[in-house]
Amino acid sequence: MSIRVMTEVWKTNLPTTEKMVLLVIADHASDDGTEAWPSQATIAMKCSISVRTVQRSVNTLVRHGYIRLEKRAGGSVDCREDRRPNRYTIILSRLRGDNMPRRKSVANEVTLTPDTGRQSRPMNHPIQPSIEQSFDEFWKLYPRKTAKGSARKAFEKALKKTTLEVILAGVKKYREEPTRSPEFTAHPATWLNAERWLDEKPEAVEKPFIPTPTPQSFDPKIHGPNENAVPMPTYLKEMLQNALKKVE
Repeated sequence: MSIRVMTEVWKTNLPTTEKMVLLVIADHASDDGTEAWPSQATIAMKCSISVRTVQRSVNTLVRHGYIRLEKRAGGSVDCREDRRPNRYTIILSRLRGDNMPRRKSVANEVTLTPDTGRQSRPMNHPIQPSIEQSFDEFWKLYPRKTAKGSARKAFEKALKKTTLEVILAGVKKYREEPTRSPEFTAHPATWLNAERWLDEKPEAVEKPFIPTPTPQSFDPKIHGPNENAVPMPTYLKEMLQNALKKVE
């Protein structure tokens, strides 16, 4: 956190949304205003605005010379190249010479009218999670972690057909199916592309009762003589008789 840079931001004549975005960037920057790489989702969360509004505000700050943007240049050494956030550099000289005009506001209204003519989101408006945050929720719940890149693309297409709540409810139902086995669990992209969140819960199938067979002992008194029995050899009879005599 750079208190000095944040103090300079507070002194600017920026519109409310751009000032809040710049304050979050300054909160992540070093004392000279460099090496700030908060994700767009983080900025949106801290400012209570949407990611799209963050993108518009950042473009405005870049266009007016308040920050310099380097795409996918931030992150730590261990960060994957395709997951690196943008890196921001705050131009301190521009902050101190600020002359950006405020947007026109209407008395007794909460929202401000941007240059685009659209109203900005009120501070107490509920924030919708970003696609990345929504996908993370889906990925944590799904019982098979395979082909994450394909799953993310399928997830974005699925959100155009239904809501996040419906998808997550379908995942919970799928992972709790008693008949689902790990080796036959569908890949997440396959599950999404097939709109499996619409599947109905399968009914439990009762297994038929098969009694365990018990060995039957042969009793000549009950069953009669066994006609198929092989007669004992003579030498074995003699051995048994001799053994009985010795015992007696």
